[in-house]
Amino acid sequence: MIDFDALQQAISMVFTFNTMLWLAIGVTIGVGVGAMPGLTATTGVALMLPLTFTMDQAAALGLLIGLYKGAIYGGSISAISFATPGTSEAAATVFDGHKLMRRGKGKKALLTALYASVTADFLSDVITILIAPMLALVALQFGPSERFWLMVLAVCLLGALSGAHFAKGMLSAALGLFIGTVGADPVSSIPRNTFDLWWLADGVHLIPLVVGIFAMGAMLEKIVELSSVKQKAQRLGGTLKGLFSMGGEGLSFREYLSCWKEMSIGLGVGTFVGMLPGLGSTVGAFLSYGIAKQVSPHKKIGTGKIEGVAAAEAGNNATVGPTLVPLLAFGIPGSAVAALLGAALMLQGATPGPRMFELYPALIYSLFLVLLLGNIFNLGIGRIFAFVYAKLGELPAPLLVPIVMLMAVIGAYSYENNPYDVLIMLFFGVVGLFMRTFRIPEAPLIITFLLAPQAEENLRRGLLINEGDWFATLMNSPLAIGLAIGVVLLTYISSRLRISERMIEMSEEQMAEDEKDSANRSNG
Repeated sequence: MIDFDALQQAISMVFTFNTMLWLAIGVTIGVGVGAMPGLTATTGVALMLPLTFTMDQAAALGLLIGLYKGAIYGGSISAISFATPGTSEAAATVFDGHKLMRRGKGKKALLTALYASVTADFLSDVITILIAPMLALVALQFGPSERFWLMVLAVCLLGALSGAHFAKGMLSAALGLFIGTVGADPVSSIPRNTFDLWWLADGVHLIPLVVGIFAMGAMLEKIVELSSVKQKAQRLGGTLKGLFSMGGEGLSFREYLSCWKEMSIGLGVGTFVGMLPGLGSTVGAFLSYGIAKQVSPHKKIGTGKIEGVAAAEAGNNATVGPTLVPLLAFGIPGSAVAALLGAALMLQGATPGPRMFELYPALIYSLFLVLLLGNIFNLGIGRIFAFVYAKLGELPAPLLVPIVMLMAVIGAYSYENNPYDVLIMLFFGVVGLFMRTFRIPEAPLIITFLLAPQAEENLRRGLLINEGDWFATLMNSPLAIGLAIGVVLLTYISSRLRISERMIEMSEEQMAEDEKDSANRSNG
């Protein structure tokens, strides 16, 4: 049921010059971040997160959600222009997009990516708005035991789906749980896992953790491979010829409508994938692209067709809204960016979860409005600046890296003006580099770090209610037993089938096959 008073309050919060300005800034920055190889939506949101601490709720949501939407689309710009995806989400766009660009149809490819992205993103946001409140009503019926098992199930799902190896995903999740226990015990206030460092008595702060893992870690990785990246940029620097030509072939409305099947596939797959914690937009893009290719073999997707671009871009952008569903309904982030958005809500004094719908209805409506408005801004800003941002792919890494590293230091320090937060950020930057080097996914670490306090709180509450009886606490209802069985089955199936590893191998094989075919045609 719609709360019209809260909706009216949300409209007054969102439709202000300040919120609209920050939403526009977020989308503009996001498209640029996505267009620059090496930066991702997660990196951009992590860098901007400290800024939201001093902003009002609607403006903070506008900046971060706008940046998220812009970055997911922006990755397609460098993917089409240079065959170098700005983000991993746009890797599938390379197959058809870059071939179109080399045939002088770069403008058509970029416009296809933009329109497919905005269409799928908008429709998936509508689905999110319809589904999240219903799931929240279900979640309100959960007791401490059910909530605890639900979080354990989410951790197992993250480990199973967020990396190439189940063990690596679980290692990342376990590390996040450990970091979440650093600081004072919530019941006895006794310091734990602080390594006798007094400045860890309050625990590890979220801002230096996420900035270190995502931003500083990515830049340290960039430093390690700086020479190869530089050579690649020089080699591909001349491929933009003809992209900015005023006479370039655009996209007609009929051509846009001809991609309805591929956009529908992307919408369905992306929405489903986005709601599952751990999969993310990269899997959404590859699955959508692969299904579209199998469903319509006569369209010869993979040879430079706008339908291939539409399928990939619809698939990755359709995950943006639905990834917030588990966050809003259960308090469980569906992705790393969702975790950061959840952190932003916490900085604003609202803990994500089903009770948000009754405690902060105006904030929920504001979030929904920003989700929808973000697509309009993404369409306008992407349409105007896409061709300009394509040049950002040529931005030299020696210039990009120190700027981002400086922003990371400033962001970590400005959160509480604490120099020790900078040390923590640098430490986790090294941890982030280590994880990237050994292909250990970072998302489970951040998400379980946020889940650890909630899981411990629910477990402790259940033990207090049941007077310390562990069995009665963990198995006190059929739903709790069912969730516990689900945890065991999911762990076993994931370790045996290695679902995510097969998905990644499939996408890598597809890319290698596509590059081989392209090379053969060029030689021919």
